Amino acid sequence: MFDKTMLLDGDIFLYMVTTQCEEEINWGDDLFTLHSDFKKCRDKLADTITFYQNILLCKHIAIALTHKLNFRKRIYPEYKFNRKHLRKPVAYQALKDWMKENYKCYEKPYLEGDDCLGILATSDIIKGDKLVVSKDKDLKTIPAQHYYIQGQGEYFDIDEHKADYWHMHQTLTGDVSDNYKGCPTVGAKTASKILDGLKTSKEMWEAVVAQYEKQNLSAKDALLQARLARICRASDYNFKRQRPILWTPRI
Repeated sequence: MFDKTMLLDGDIFLYMVTTQCEEEINWGDDLFTLHSDFKKCRDKLADTITFYQNILLCKHIAIALTHKLNFRKRIYPEYKFNRKHLRKPVAYQALKDWMKENYKCYEKPYLEGDDCLGILATSDIIKGDKLVVSKDKDLKTIPAQHYYIQGQGEYFDIDEHKADYWHMHQTLTGDVSDNYKGCPTVGAKTASKILDGLKTSKEMWEAVVAQYEKQNLSAKDALLQARLARICRASDYNFKRQRPILWTPRI
C-alpha cells in the first residue's frame, strides 16, 4: 500500500451511513417510529472507510468534521438558514463521537469539514501524498488530488489556477443548498463564459466584480459572496490563533 493519506469528508460519510441505517417500524394504530442499530451504524462506517482505503491504496486516514461554530454564519447570518429545521439522521451524533474516538479526526472552531479538508490538503500538517475523498464537487476549489465517490468514482487533479477559477465560479453562481445567492441572473453556463480564458486570479476577480456591477451591486457585495464560497486553504488560516482569515483578493 502506498504511503498516501486519505483525507475523508467525515460529514458526508456520517450522513450517508446513518441515513442508510435508519429503519421504520409500523406499530399499527397509525403509530410509526424510526430507529437505528448503533452497532450496525458503527460496523457499516468502519467497513466503508476500510473499503475506500483499500481501493484507493491509502496507508493513512485523516477525517475532517464540521464544528458547531461557523465563521460564515458570523459574516452572513442567513448562511444555511434554510437547513435550520432539518433533522440529522438517527444516531448521527453518537456515530460522530465514536468516529472521533477511533480515527484521527480534525475539527476546529469556526470551520466546516470542507475547510479542514482544504487546510489539510494545502499544508504540511500531514506529510506526503494526500487524496481528498468526498462526493461534494464544491471541493474543486481546493488545489489537490481528489477522488469523487459518486457513481463509478472519479479521480481528478486541481491545480491552484483551476481552484481559483472554481472559487470565482461559485462566487458568481452562489449555492442554493447553502443559502447564499451569488450574482443575480448568473448560472453555471454564464459564469463559465465570464471566466473562461482568463489567466490570472486578478483578471477573474475583476470580471466577477464587473458582473456584479452590471446588476447594480458593488465590489463589497461580490466580496461577501466570495468569502462565503471560499473553502479555506492553509493561507486562509491563522494557525497560532486557530481562526480563519477572511479571503481578500490579490490586487
